[in-house]
Amino acid sequence: MVIRHSSTSGAAYPDDLKLLKVIYDDICTQRGLRRGSTAAENLAREAMDLFSQGVFDEADIRESLKLYLERKEPRN
Repeated sequence: MVIRHSSTSGAAYPDDLKLLKVIYDDICTQRGLRRGSTAAENLAREAMDLFSQGVFDEADIRESLKLYLERKEPRN
């Protein structure tokens, strides 16, 4: 899904925020992140940062967030 927007400023409109929340909720569930935890807050911040940087495509946001979390996971 592509987020339709009319802003080049990175401002998020209600439909944009709904999609970002769906992505956030899905990834938190998949990764077992407790909402309100530091990791979940960092994920939400990263999602907003991506959007502000002009990443509007749902698949691109999901992939970028998964890569972000992989970088943050401790290595054994």
